[in-house]
Amino acid sequence: MGALLSLTMSAEALAGWGWRIPFLLGLLVGVLGYFLRRGIVETPRQRISHRMPLVEAVRDHMPLLLRLIAVSALNSVGFFVVFVYIVTWLQRDGVPPARALGINTISMAGEVLMMLAVAWWSDRIGRRSLGLTAAAFAFVGALPLFWLVHHETPAFIFIGQMGFVLALGMSWGVLPSLLVESTPPGVRCTLIALGFNIAMGVVGGLTPLLATWLVARTHDDLSPAFLIMAAAAVSFLSLLSFEESYKKTVVTT
Repeated sequence: MGALLSLTMSAEALAGWGWRIPFLLGLLVGVLGYFLRRGIVETPRQRISHRMPLVEAVRDHMPLLLRLIAVSALNSVGFFVVFVYIVTWLQRDGVPPARALGINTISMAGEVLMMLAVAWWSDRIGRRSLGLTAAAFAFVGALPLFWLVHHETPAFIFIGQMGFVLALGMSWGVLPSLLVESTPPGVRCTLIALGFNIAMGVVGGLTPLLATWLVARTHDDLSPAFLIMAAAAVSFLSLLSFEESYKKTVVTT
């Protein structure tokens, strides 16, 4: 939507009122969600514990919760740097908004395809090995890929983005199954909700601000790559503490 509006509207109109259009269209998602949700019939299930899931998750599973946050670090930081911050970053380098958003749109579409392919692959060779490979590639490739994205040639920018798509798509493809297979029933939903959303909301949400501060502080346009490298290192070390789980039977009750 951002790319389409940037192509079809003047900068003045987009800044004045056009930016509201995607938010208004977003209301349709809520309406669709309502009709999907109202047809779901829930079956009461017996609780394993009489305590609140939130209390049980924090009191009894804090080490696991911290590992879930850590293993999600690459996904959260990588997403906010590569698909959120970088759009503004490219425009600072003189890339027109429509082109920056267009590259981002293509990259996100590629990310979805990569996620599906890796998820299918992980059912056959395992989650842990692919996750470790993704984290290692993100750590090693962050700086050179950022250098490519920083290039003035559109083809180089696109190649750099596709490199990030490869690394992050691999990580995103294994994370959901890994989270489910590594958490106990009864508090699984709570643990995953806390671990994943703390990583995305707090760690990832602050990433664009930190990336902007780093560039201003160091005067190095490539410095946000170090955020991805740090997150990749954290996720890699966390993954080492997880057992391979793709052959595990997930207990739901």
